[in-house]
Amino acid sequence: MSDASFLDTGVVLGFCFRDDTHHHRCRQYLDGHDFALFVSDHVVSEYLNREPSLAQEIADGIFDHIDRLHDSAFEGQLDSMDTSQIRQNLIGGHNRAGTTLHAFYRNEVPNFIQFDDLTGRLRDLARDIEQNAIESRETLMEQAEVWERDEEYPEIDDGFSEIPWDDRRICLDAHDVAEVTEHLTELATTNPTDLVDDGYRELILERTALEDVVSLANRS
Repeated sequence: MSDASFLDTGVVLGFCFRDDTHHHRCRQYLDGHDFALFVSDHVVSEYLNREPSLAQEIADGIFDHIDRLHDSAFEGQLDSMDTSQIRQNLIGGHNRAGTTLHAFYRNEVPNFIQFDDLTGRLRDLARDIEQNAIESRETLMEQAEVWERDEEYPEIDDGFSEIPWDDRRICLDAHDVAEVTEHLTELATTNPTDLVDDGYRELILERTALEDVVSLANRS
């Protein structure tokens, strides 16, 4: 049984962003396991590169929802039936902030609220998205060790020629953790297409010191 986990970038994103498709499974995995956590400097770099743009996408989803509110017939004091209708009718199925918006209406909106107060709270919610992600990242990084790999492992790398380079690098980083620390290490990913499916998991386990490759992807 694994006593350490190496997290790929998708798992960190899933943990930090509530609207990420894989958020629930990533949170469940990290909250429900007691093992050493590792990320590589490559993972941290990729995450930091994507964090601002993802936060902006979610904030844009909230502002889009505010625009739809202003175009609706709702005004003045709203009651719980009004806000329930707003949740049902004005949060589009493809809104990037859908999960955050539903949680906001469910947990933070009182039974009676003025329309202008509601839109003001929504603007505050949009402004807080990136800061919330930063705080989640900092919480995770307090638990995880950032690993820097010195070895290139050319023979292992050559055997992964079918795997895209970014994912090969993740495999090599995770292998190095297992090799150097001697932890029974599993690689946790949200990218089963290139790391789990079609025999990739078996290939990785055959050529590396990893104990397992675990998919946290939500395939539904």
